[in-house]
Amino acid sequence: MAKSDARNQAATSPFTVEFRREFEAETLSLLHRRFLWFTGTVSAMGVVFILAQAIFDLYTEKASVQVSTYAVGITSLVAYVTAYLIVLLGHVSRERVNMLAFAIVILDGLLYIGLWSYKGGTGPGMTGVLLTHVLACCFLPWTFAQSLGPIVALVCANAIAVVLFTPANAEGAKPVGIMVAAIVLSPFVGLPGAVICWLRHSRRIEQFKLRSLATRYGEFRRELTDARRIHESLFPRPRTEGDVHFLYVYEPMRQIGGDYLFVAHSPTDDGRSEVLSVTLIDVTGHGIPAALTVNRLHGELSRLFAEDPSIRPGDVLKLLNRYVHLTLANHSVYVTAVCLRVDPLNNTIEYASGGHPTAFIRAVDGTVEELASTAFVLGACPDAEFDPAPRSLAFRAGDSVIAYTDGALEAKDKDGRMLGTKGMQRIVGSPSHCPSGTWPGLILGIVEQHRFGPPADDTLVIEIFRPLDSGPARKAAPAAYSKAYG
Repeated sequence: MAKSDARNQAATSPFTVEFRREFEAETLSLLHRRFLWFTGTVSAMGVVFILAQAIFDLYTEKASVQVSTYAVGITSLVAYVTAYLIVLLGHVSRERVNMLAFAIVILDGLLYIGLWSYKGGTGPGMTGVLLTHVLACCFLPWTFAQSLGPIVALVCANAIAVVLFTPANAEGAKPVGIMVAAIVLSPFVGLPGAVICWLRHSRRIEQFKLRSLATRYGEFRRELTDARRIHESLFPRPRTEGDVHFLYVYEPMRQIGGDYLFVAHSPTDDGRSEVLSVTLIDVTGHGIPAALTVNRLHGELSRLFAEDPSIRPGDVLKLLNRYVHLTLANHSVYVTAVCLRVDPLNNTIEYASGGHPTAFIRAVDGTVEELASTAFVLGACPDAEFDPAPRSLAFRAGDSVIAYTDGALEAKDKDGRMLGTKGMQRIVGSPSHCPSGTWPGLILGIVEQHRFGPPADDTLVIEIFRPLDSGPARKAAPAAYSKAYG
């Protein structure tokens, strides 16, 4: 019956398998303690009862002592004390304590029924069974079904005793009506205890659920903090030296998210400077699943650039599409990405964009040029049908490229209006002078002012810029830059 009960709980329980196992372990531990309390309490009550009965018989000077009553009381006391010592000394596993509890309640009930039969229909009988069962249900962590186990055996024993030992009346006939009533009504002695078990078990489940959820939430928060630290360690450090600088700000919708920035360096053709390769990606979804996908893409990008540090943006985008299509798209996970490669020696920026929001180049003279998407969202089509269509543009000292994920575009105001590409273009193309390196913080601040309510998506904003004194362009035309900036 205990195994069947466990299977039923497993089928209907709202807990996970781990929660059920912990609940069962707690129940076994609780059963062990409660059984000791139960048998110890009943043993003490038995000693008090026997002593009280002896004192009563002594002071009333009864002609005949009820030996059967003492025999039942002493037998019950010995049984409870024995069960207490067996469990206390650890001779019974916790899984078998429940069987011992059933056995001790059934034995006690049989003694009451036997005494009733021996006295010819007088004595505690099923009333004693009721008291023992209620007491057991008050102590032991039984379920409703488990509480009925001992009652089934005792009801059957009582029916046999009623049929065999009910005394006949004066005419020699047994009172059939009374016998039938005694048999039919006897199962109801288990009802009070069963109700007690149902109430206590339901309450214990709720308390366990609340404790478990509180514990799990605390563990989850700690694990999420560790996960965020590991996740953010994948991001590159901002660069504020050399011929090409980059800075970024990141605001995940939750503690960790699906936006990611990968940066690699390779030498220029003359070996005097470095080419900066940047890949900005945005994974569909939010939170932990998206962050796990980011970890996989980080590994793939690391492999690509380790094998070929000078790999071009079009090749990076094409290989990423192949990877996403083969490994992630079958799980309905897709990626947008923009790959950029800044060459300070040749004053160029090469890029390829797979379904990513439009980036912008803000030139030193304040003009703005769009870097629109050149290909499909990554994973949407197989490798043979994917054309990254990379583009190359001028990128001189003093220029900045500003890229971001769709969390910035999709920020909505209180009327539900999104900032959108046009809104971002207005920000980047504003005539007010904004020094290089300050665009990420400025844009995120404007997005937060525009947004009504909490973030609905992760937001990552990056600026790649060339200082005015960087690269050969500065050496070739110093007068032009002096004129532009006084």
